[in-house]
Amino acid sequence: MGTFLDMRTSQNASNPFTATLSTFATNPSLIGVIGLQTRNVANPIVKLEGTLGVATSFDTFATVTVLFARGTTNPTGGTIIYTAVVGVPTNPPAAVGGITSPQIITVCAADLLAPAAAETVYTMLAYASTDATRTGPESFQGIAANTATTP
Repeated sequence: MGTFLDMRTSQNASNPFTATLSTFATNPSLIGVIGLQTRNVANPIVKLEGTLGVATSFDTFATVTVLFARGTTNPTGGTIIYTAVVGVPTNPPAAVGGITSPQIITVCAADLLAPAAAETVYTMLAYASTDATRTGPESFQGIAANTATTP
């Protein structure tokens, strides 16, 4: 039976908003940061989940790359532990003003190689293949557990 260690949430935006999403893989947009108290447990199991609202205004197919990183709050540092590339649909022919409806992207991952540490920092980052807008909501959360059994 596992033992709960910690759970944290970075709620960047609960409501719709507008911000530019980076188009540079070398400088992705920072979506959320959490620090999980893992109590120096060896090999904790860490589950991460993030949500990001995105819209594009072009008639070409776009992708959004979502990254989870361990070890720093610096968007270009840390160890990338998970990468997901998600397609954003093109505009339907009847789109008003050429703007698509926001797409909600949700990504889940596990860090099975988390180090034994008092606290481990995780970040959620994202960038797009073409001009895109962050529309909200944005949320990033994680939970850590110890799977070792005690006698």
